[in-house]
Amino acid sequence: MKLPRIYEHFKQGQIFTIEEAREKLKTTGNTLRKRLSELATRGYIFPIRQGLYRVSKIGERPEREKSSPFAIASKLTPYCYVGFHSALQLHAKETPKENDTIFVVSPTKFNSFKFEGVYYFWCQSPEPHGLETYLLHNGELEFPLLASNFEKSLVDCLKRPAHCPPFHELVRLCKKITISPDFEKILRYASDCNVQALFNRLGFLFEKSLAYWKIQEEYFKQIEGKMSRKQTEWPILYEAQTKATLETPFSYAGKPVQHPADSQNMQAFELRNRWKVQFSVNNQ
Repeated sequence: MKLPRIYEHFKQGQIFTIEEAREKLKTTGNTLRKRLSELATRGYIFPIRQGLYRVSKIGERPEREKSSPFAIASKLTPYCYVGFHSALQLHAKETPKENDTIFVVSPTKFNSFKFEGVYYFWCQSPEPHGLETYLLHNGELEFPLLASNFEKSLVDCLKRPAHCPPFHELVRLCKKITISPDFEKILRYASDCNVQALFNRLGFLFEKSLAYWKIQEEYFKQIEGKMSRKQTEWPILYEAQTKATLETPFSYAGKPVQHPADSQNMQAFELRNRWKVQFSVNNQ
């Protein structure tokens, strides 16, 4: 059986836009839309949303074949990139799973939607620096993905708590990063945001949970010099450490800091931390 021309121009499993189909098939207007509708009806392509499709794999079972969430995100507008929590997942080498949200940053607004259990959420474009193109693989397919680098992703999450994961998840993703972060770059991005509370959150995160990064004292001094002296909110979920985890001391600038003796004191200690960070929701 001869396959449709769509397979001559796009690989099996590839995601394409209607603009790309127009260029490849040399067909426009209603004729193009009718052709794509016919291909979808016959199972040769899957519509993802208006103007976006995936080429079926020969012999695939739709209930088992899933589209690459990052590949979809890369095609949602002519210019867009993956940022915030989703970019941290990318750098941690994790693939978004069912009920996860992919934060897609673009100057062109699109209606947020859900496809194959994954939410695609439009975000307004923040500072356009700190972006890199990453070459990803989905089976035999290879595709480029524009995303914020790790340092910018972290700072953006601290700046916009609505796009930041719960504290324990933020720490978990940070700990999966295999390359030591560029702390000067993190502080530069934070300074560009001109938000003092960012430095309070950075200090809390670095001291409380990421001491293994062996952050030099000079960076903590810079953070302290720029942090807000007022109590600052960090409106994300936070789980206080349990007593079982209190026996292992953490360190600040290479010096061990002893934890309080019990979880009640620990909670009070965390609420009165030196970085003046207060979580608006405690998930105890």
